[in-house]
Amino acid sequence: MIALCLFLIFLGGFLLISRLSLSITLTERVGFAFPVGLAVVTFLMMLLDWVRVPLTATTCQLITVAVLLVTAATLVPKRRQFLCSLQPKLNLNWFNALWLLLLILLVYVEYGNLMKTLYFPVYDRDSMAGFDTIGFVAAQEHTYSGMSIFAGDYMPKIHQAGSCISYLPMLQLAYAYVYTLGAETSKIIIGLFYLSFIVGFYGLTRRASNPTAAMLATLATVFTPEMLSFSSLSITNVVQAAMASTGLLYITLWFERGARRDLLLGTILIAVNCWLRAEGIVFGATAGVLVLIQCLRRKASWLSLIAPFATLIPTVIFSIYAAANGLTSESALITHPFWDAEKASEVWRGAWSLIGNTQFYGWAFVAALLALLADSYYIVKERNNLCVLGALVLSIVLYYIVLYHVEYKWDSLSNVLAYSAKRYMFCYVPMAWYYVVTCKIVRQGFDWIERTCGLVASKS
Repeated sequence: MIALCLFLIFLGGFLLISRLSLSITLTERVGFAFPVGLAVVTFLMMLLDWVRVPLTATTCQLITVAVLLVTAATLVPKRRQFLCSLQPKLNLNWFNALWLLLLILLVYVEYGNLMKTLYFPVYDRDSMAGFDTIGFVAAQEHTYSGMSIFAGDYMPKIHQAGSCISYLPMLQLAYAYVYTLGAETSKIIIGLFYLSFIVGFYGLTRRASNPTAAMLATLATVFTPEMLSFSSLSITNVVQAAMASTGLLYITLWFERGARRDLLLGTILIAVNCWLRAEGIVFGATAGVLVLIQCLRRKASWLSLIAPFATLIPTVIFSIYAAANGLTSESALITHPFWDAEKASEVWRGAWSLIGNTQFYGWAFVAALLALLADSYYIVKERNNLCVLGALVLSIVLYYIVLYHVEYKWDSLSNVLAYSAKRYMFCYVPMAWYYVVTCKIVRQGFDWIERTCGLVASKS
């Protein structure tokens, strides 16, 4: 039953993305189907909990079936085009030994990572103290807002700043979903989420470059040491990074090519990112800047500005839900202008120490800097890849501005930079590798490889 329900979630997400546009490639639809379907199901779980519908196995199953039926119904008028879009368009002229080698390495690494994820039980502190435990208790008590562990007499500090009571609940509700169906562990959610990201990121990057470059970028992202380690843990950092990075990359693709489907899918993925973590609004704000620029340049309708605001829907509705159900904590956000030179200096030093740390992020940021230098001629002459570079830099700057405007009542700034910020930087690793392989000079190199080493070259 668990496997069937998870497959139905995937199918519902697949149909929803197909409803956006049938021109979205099959690889992209397969890759992002599970995260999008899971986001819709968990969002509906929250709404039903709001009106006091018990979150039982039957409720979860009915939500899943309802999402599937509704999305299927919207595709009925386009059923012929939809069925045609399922037929893979095979063109293997580019196929080469390098791509195959990279694929074998990717499958080998991800297979081991997936087995590790599923084999080991939940053991990390953040999951035990928050995400997984909350999901387990919600499944046992058939409620999220009324859980006993959220009671003040059980946990006196539950409403203090930094408390898990005010965390965005997508992952917790996803864990509750599988626990209500009888799962012994919630880590199947994390395993499928990360696997989906790998497929989706490859499909996205392939559209912007070529298959071999996309495979290299995907493998390099998976090889990121700290990110790979955290991808098997039951916390939000890696899955949020997956949605934030790919969502913003779709917005940059829309910025460069103007395809409405990229704007819509990017909006949905950034909204999922906001449904996972509050800091995800940084990517919604960056998307808003990009959309506004296109509107000012008269290359997009002013109605396009709805998209970045739409990414905030999960955050806004959860805030209302939390306030209505007493799931609030003390605010730690400083909302007035201020200047603290010592704090700003500490944030600045912390940011640079993380960006330059190859032990955490591999060669992602170093490679991006080298690609920037190598591609500088095309950047100046043709403004090549300037949008991706701008989105990457702006989103990093905005994140550290947010850190500067937080009053750290529950922890020290140094600890936040060393641990929370370190994990948040995962968001920028896929973007960095995407930037590398989509730089013109790098892309030309991979085009040459496919021309000279592909099947067409081999036959001639």
